[in-house]
Amino acid sequence: MKIKRVEVERFRGIKKLEWNPRGEIACLVGPGDSTKTTILDAIELALSARWSIQFHDTDFYQAKPDSPIRITVTVGDLPEELKSEARYGYWARGWTSEGELRDEPAEDDELVLSIRLQVTSSLEPSWTVVNDRDPEGRPISAKDRESLGCARLGEYLDRHFSWGRSAILSRLTTKGDDLATILASAGRAARATLAGIPPGELINLHNAAAAAKRAGAEFGVAAQAAYRPQLDVEAISVGVGGLSLHDGEVPIRRAGLGTRRLLAAAMQWEVTKAGGVTLVDEIETGLEPHRIRRLLRVLCGTADPQKRRNVLMTTHAPVVLEELDTDHLFVVRSTDGVTKVLDVAPALRPIIRKASESFLARKVLVCEGRTELGLCRRLDNWWSDGGRSFALAGVALADGGGTEAASVAKALADLGYEVVLLGDSDRPLDPDQDTLEAGGTRVMLWDGNVALEERIAHDLPWDGVAKVVRLAMDHWGENPVRDAVAYRLNGSANALAGEPRDWRDSGSNDADLRAAIGTAAKEHKAGNRKGWFKRVDLAEELASVIIAHWDAIAGSDLRQKIDELRRWAHGDE
Repeated sequence: MKIKRVEVERFRGIKKLEWNPRGEIACLVGPGDSTKTTILDAIELALSARWSIQFHDTDFYQAKPDSPIRITVTVGDLPEELKSEARYGYWARGWTSEGELRDEPAEDDELVLSIRLQVTSSLEPSWTVVNDRDPEGRPISAKDRESLGCARLGEYLDRHFSWGRSAILSRLTTKGDDLATILASAGRAARATLAGIPPGELINLHNAAAAAKRAGAEFGVAAQAAYRPQLDVEAISVGVGGLSLHDGEVPIRRAGLGTRRLLAAAMQWEVTKAGGVTLVDEIETGLEPHRIRRLLRVLCGTADPQKRRNVLMTTHAPVVLEELDTDHLFVVRSTDGVTKVLDVAPALRPIIRKASESFLARKVLVCEGRTELGLCRRLDNWWSDGGRSFALAGVALADGGGTEAASVAKALADLGYEVVLLGDSDRPLDPDQDTLEAGGTRVMLWDGNVALEERIAHDLPWDGVAKVVRLAMDHWGENPVRDAVAYRLNGSANALAGEPRDWRDSGSNDADLRAAIGTAAKEHKAGNRKGWFKRVDLAEELASVIIAHWDAIAGSDLRQKIDELRRWAHGDE
């Protein structure tokens, strides 16, 4: 079984949702309260094998039961018996090769069924197979829904380790092994075992049985034989604590959470060889990173794509995003009750690798490169000392990768994130600033067609500029740094002898000297990188120099842009 389309109306936080899942694997990501889990809940309820589910007014959108809940899940790869005319063949619809649903199947279409769960103000659920020709549809039994093989691996795992309705373990049991017969046999064996225990070892139970017989006789109840304690096969529980899976003498339900989740996933995987769908909420729960990666590689069929199954999951873990391809990721957005599930562009693959937490935040600050990233990290630490932080405001930092920063910012904005691009103005953006801002990205560039290093050299007081040069010398050597500045002044390095704070006494024009330092900081090859501060840790030290001269740069472009960034991040605008 494979889910082709999901439609949800007026269910919990979702007023309306229409989504056609792409591919076999779908991982829903996004900030909290974006209805990711609600989507899985809706699918589970629509395909549930349970015939009695309790609903409440709070399950309706805005807790208003005046309009019904409707959850319609269209499924393909169906068991043949469900497609027969005697079952639901008349209500079958067509799924085209282009991924479109039509009511009248064409010859080349895949036959699919649209299963609708509806809950009215009576709080009574009904399940039907519907199409536009017959909106009332035909009721579908719990047994037929069970044959679709939908399993949820979430909070209530233990039921899957007992032989009960809709449990994975029951579906692993071959059809020839009738569960009722197995239980009856187990009950008979237990009764025989109990009957073989000498009465003296169960004296209290036998005394109670005799007392019950005497009391009954007084009221005219004639016993056919002696009353005795015995097991009632009809009373044997099929749930947790009944007939359940054990590891030796220990019930599986006593194992750790991670082990139980992995085992449940493995059992469902085995079941879905013949079709079925697995729903996993917060797939990372209870698992170490290496076990998460192993689980995802199996689920996604990394080694053998032919072994993939239909899996829908949610996550709040960066490690999950890092492991999955963009084809498997979907961002969930909910505005005024309208939920949308958006594809992730392949262009965002580098950001997922480097800053996967961006996809789990509400706001994303795209830093053009490592220098901006280090600057913002240090500023965040400073602001955090005053009780304000990016984490508290739901802001994530993303390394835009230099020339790709504009396209990364646009792709994130297209997915509904609130995005700021912080970057240099010394080269054109692609896409340009007008296009970015039209798409919702806020662009912050340093004035003057300069890079960050140049802006700092222009705006810091001379003492601060000298500290920046000294910082570079400490890391890259005094002579290489001095030579790089002198070269851009078209002068001799001898003219810049001594400490950087004394360089203004060399006779160089102040503006020219600052420009040379800024250009050298941006262009001089230091180590294996072009630029003095193209490492996050060095950029953080650079930011510390700015902070140390915070009051002195009041009114400068550097200070104004940083203040603007702080107001956006902390919601002070």
